[in-house]
Amino acid sequence: MRPGVRAALLAAVLGAGACGAPRGATSASGVVKLEDLPPRHRAVWEDWQRGGGRWELEREHVRDDPELAAFLVDNLVRTLVRSYDRSMLATAGQKSGPFERAASELVEFAPVSTPLLVELVGVRDGVVAFLAADVLARIGARAAEPVARLLDDRVPETRRRAAVLLARLPHAGPAEIAIQEALARRVKDDPEWIARAEAARALGARGARHDHKGFALGVLVRALGDADGEVVRSACAGLAALGERRAVPALARALQPAAQRGDVKALSAVQGALRSLTGVQPSMTPEQWLRWYDDHPPPPVKPLEPR
Repeated sequence: MRPGVRAALLAAVLGAGACGAPRGATSASGVVKLEDLPPRHRAVWEDWQRGGGRWELEREHVRDDPELAAFLVDNLVRTLVRSYDRSMLATAGQKSGPFERAASELVEFAPVSTPLLVELVGVRDGVVAFLAADVLARIGARAAEPVARLLDDRVPETRRRAAVLLARLPHAGPAEIAIQEALARRVKDDPEWIARAEAARALGARGARHDHKGFALGVLVRALGDADGEVVRSACAGLAALGERRAVPALARALQPAAQRGDVKALSAVQGALRSLTGVQPSMTPEQWLRWYDDHPPPPVKPLEPR
């Protein structure tokens, strides 16, 4: 989505007033008073606010009406953001307040709410982006593929946020390979180090949840040669999360270049990944790690089944 469109979307979410207008309504601000809503929309919003058994029944009718579902989701997002901004959060043991109810309802309406929440991950307001990402994490696997499309956004911060969120989201089933390929492109080619670094971490996290880890392993091993030390450290974290012992030789060979650069943080990250993958606690020289690997070869790789 273009930055100007995202700005308009954010303004609609944060705008003052009782409710967001139904999509297609002719309100200059996108917001109308509750009493000015069409009767059916007003009844839906009032039923949601009251909650209880009546709303449990009404929810199913709203699901079947795309216009009402879109109206509800728009106003749930407004409620989520505004109640968070006003610190209207339930404490432990308290009955769920508007913030918690709005978040839970957005999960209930995931098919409708996911596209809007994904767009909000890319807005300039960091709080709104954080809240949207948190709900998408609750939505789970359904959100992974649309979030992955943000990896191609022209704004570096949006690409970074998408990678961070993808690290949290579960395996995406048939879409998983394409998502890992999209992350790999960011690891290898993104012009911004922060996007490359977060993509490396996300690729390790997602690869760890995938049956076959060879693709993620190859990408992260190559990232050990990145010119930016933070990307190297993130690649180490990704390899540690991946849990693939076959990374040991590449990590061992990465020790000397880090030492030559005087990059103490990279040296620590490489040694930490080696310890995590091997269970060996003392730090060792590259030669010692390679000897250890020769004495402890990994189990054979499970062959890929034909598609």
